[in-house]
Formats: sequence, structure tokens, C-alpha cells
Amino acid sequence: MTSATKSAKDLVLGRVFFSKGRRLLNYGPGREDRKAGVKLLRQAAIRGHIGAEVWLGAAYDYGLGTRKNYGIALKHYKAAAVAGDPNAQYHLGVFYHDGTGVRRNYGTAVSWLRKSVKQGDAEAMHLLGLCYRYGRGVQRRPKQGFRLHLAAARRGVLEAQFSLGVCFSIGEGVPRDPTRAFRWYLRAARRGHKDAAHNVARAFEVGRGVSRDRNSARLWYRRSGG
Repeated sequence: MTSATKSAKDLVLGRVFFSKGRRLLNYGPGREDRKAGVKLLRQAAIRGHIGAEVWLGAAYDYGLGTRKNYGIALKHYKAAAVAGDPNAQYHLGVFYHDGTGVRRNYGTAVSWLRKSVKQGDAEAMHLLGLCYRYGRGVQRRPKQGFRLHLAAARRGVLEAQFSLGVCFSIGEGVPRDPTRAFRWYLRAARRGHKDAAHNVARAFEVGRGVSRDRNSARLWYRRSGG
């Protein structure tokens, strides 16, 4: 058997192991099913399947089918990130941003987040937006932070929608606009964001960006848990 044939066979097996492993990890009814899923994903990763590296990163990151181990999660995320996977690049950015499984390094976080953003990852857009707003690993540029939040919010990222409410509320990176702030808070609140619900309630209570409505204020305060 030639090396080329063996490589092709490995690729086929990698896809098979990945498909079965992902299914067990995602939908396996019991602990043993998820553990078996992780084992299959390891076999897929050995055969060069990049998606398996991402899923193994998530397995060790969240403790799915195995014990949490941020160091091992980081290793798998990095393998996929170096290979160009945007989701892995985002997660690697998160690890360096938060100091999870590695020493915190905002500059390295920004580098990986930028790579992910270039490929259209919405979650990375939001986190990179925070970096620009607060000057983490990059010169503080509120307008750029706002633009990134807006792009992420339009793609459905919940935290980005809340962040837009903050930006419009205090005039950060964009002119202050209580009405737009209320609209973005309301959008996030309707999806279950507690802080956004609190801000919606406060807006109804004092009439900021919306007509004053005490009944609506009480409703949203209850939804916020406050």
C-alpha cells in the first residue's frame, strides 16, 4: 500500500470516526455514549480531521464525555486554529482573553480573534469589539468596537445586542440615542438576557427612549429577576 493510498484511507476513516463521534457526543443518551464519542473523535483527530480537533477542544472545555481540562482543550483548539478553522480561532482567542488554561495575553487574543473575524465568525466579532472598546491588546477605539458589535448583533449574537444597547445608552463609539438603546435592550431582553431586561424595565419606569409605562416596567423587572 502506497503512502498516498494510506493517506486517502486515513482521510476517509477520519470522516467516519468524526461523524459517529460527533453524533454520540451530541445526542448520546448516556455517559458511556459520550465517552465513546470522545474516543472516536480522538481517532478522527489522529487521522487529521480538523473538525474533530474543534470538537475535542469543546469536549475538554465543557466536560462533555470527559473531565474538564482546559490545557488539553487549548491544545486541540490550537491545532484546529493553526489549520485555519474560524471557530477554533475564536475559542483560542477566548482562552487567551480570559486566561483559561494559559496565561492571559490580550495581544495574542486579539491576533486570533482577528483571524476568526476575517472568516466571518460573529462571536469573534463581539469579543474583538470589546477589546477595541476597552483597549485590551489593542489601542482603544470605541467606534471600531461599536462597528464590530453591530456586525455581530445583526448576526444574532445576544451579548452583542446588549452591548449595542450600552453603546447607544452612554454614547460610546456612536452618538447617544436612548430610543435605539431601548430597542437593542428590548431585542436582547426578549431572548432572555437578564441585564437587558432590567434596563428595559428601567427605561419604561423613567420614560427613557420609550413612553413611560409602569405596568411594563413591573413586567420586565420580574423577567430580569430583580
